Amino acid sequence: MNRPAGFWKRYVAYGIDALLLWVALELLARLFFPGMGMGDIAHLQTLLGSADPNAGIEQQAAVLTQALGLLTRWTLWLTLAWVLVGGAYFIAFESSAWQATPGKRLVGIKVTDADGARISRARAAARFLAAGLSWAVLNLGQAMAALPPEHRALHDLIAGTRVVDADPARPDMPWWGWLFVAASALAFVGLIVMTMLATWQAVAAAGQV
Repeated sequence: MNRPAGFWKRYVAYGIDALLLWVALELLARLFFPGMGMGDIAHLQTLLGSADPNAGIEQQAAVLTQALGLLTRWTLWLTLAWVLVGGAYFIAFESSAWQATPGKRLVGIKVTDADGARISRARAAARFLAAGLSWAVLNLGQAMAALPPEHRALHDLIAGTRVVDADPARPDMPWWGWLFVAASALAFVGLIVMTMLATWQAVAAAGQV
């Protein structure tokens, strides 16, 4: 039986798949649902950027209501699109002859059942749906993939699946995978810094009103 795939290989694979799906969802939004997807976020940024801190309470409340409406629509769109498009993506690829999504295939890992065999579409669907629980517990279900010896995430345990190295002779992370991890870490730090700066500016602006 092939060796369980390491956490960071799984992380990079998921990152690649998420990027591919994001591009697909944005194309769908532009073609069939103009203004939705990142269009809602751009509209939200424009709305908040044009808000007048000296405006009356009623006007500020109207802007806030509109912003919450845009954020709610974007969240609902993203959730529904992910379930439909993302579900079809993961189920089709992980139950295929590849036994892997494009992201997993690039880093050299695949999904099997407990005995190392190819999984059915029903098991792949169960794995995808169970992944929602992994996210619901603040990603702790995903983090379980870092635990030896089996490196199985919560949704693997629920669906009876394993993620293993596709080629036992090549178990190491590709060199570019570590660059992806480093870039993700820098982006995360940058997001924290930007959030702190934005919060500080908002507090400072409020103190001047």
